Amino acid sequence: MFDFDSLSHAIGRQTVLCVGDLMLDEFVYGEVSRISPEAPAPVIAVQRSETNIGGAGNVARNIAALGARCIFVGLIGEDEAGARLKAALSQQSLIETVLVCDSERPTTRKVRFVSEHFSTHMLRADWELASPASASIEQKLIDAILPLLPRADIVLLSDYAKGVLTARVIRHVIDAARKLGKRVIVDPKSANFAIIAARRCLRPIARNSRKRPAAVPTARRVSLTLRKTRCSLRTATRCW
Repeated sequence: MFDFDSLSHAIGRQTVLCVGDLMLDEFVYGEVSRISPEAPAPVIAVQRSETNIGGAGNVARNIAALGARCIFVGLIGEDEAGARLKAALSQQSLIETVLVCDSERPTTRKVRFVSEHFSTHMLRADWELASPASASIEQKLIDAILPLLPRADIVLLSDYAKGVLTARVIRHVIDAARKLGKRVIVDPKSANFAIIAARRCLRPIARNSRKRPAAVPTARRVSLTLRKTRCSLRTATRCW
């Protein structure tokens, strides 16, 4: 039988190094009662709004909510959204935050407009640059992450395909973690299995694969990739 009490106590003794794409999630709640006279578009009468730490930052919060200590490494821009995220993360007592700042990109921000009464998601506006981090920012991320590895029991790479977890960053982190005997969990949005060859645990998200049917690996392609990367078949079981 699954012993949740034992698991929760065990988690409380762990330190998780979480690396991934940080974003600011905003929700604007209101009601639509008319169509704009300027264009055939609904007008939302805003009633309230709320802001949350999103993306891999939310993963870090979930780790802390389970009672584990989390060291979080992410990327922000030199903007208001980045400052808000930095301030919000500083209030999390179980999260130690290390943020790399990139002046060439905006902090990823998503604003969702939601019907207060029906809880219907009507529109989302995104501010982001989803391209991979530049070589100089990659190096800053690697330099920030590697010294933290000895303090971690588990390494979690949380990929939202916003540029933090480039092939180079992933390779450096996994190789260093492997040398230290650290367990690695990868939650990838990328279909490139070669860059996560040394993983101990793989958790692809099925819905991301469905977005790009051509990118979904066949059983033969998975088998060949595992063979090339010397990866255990057990880690790929039930991925799709």
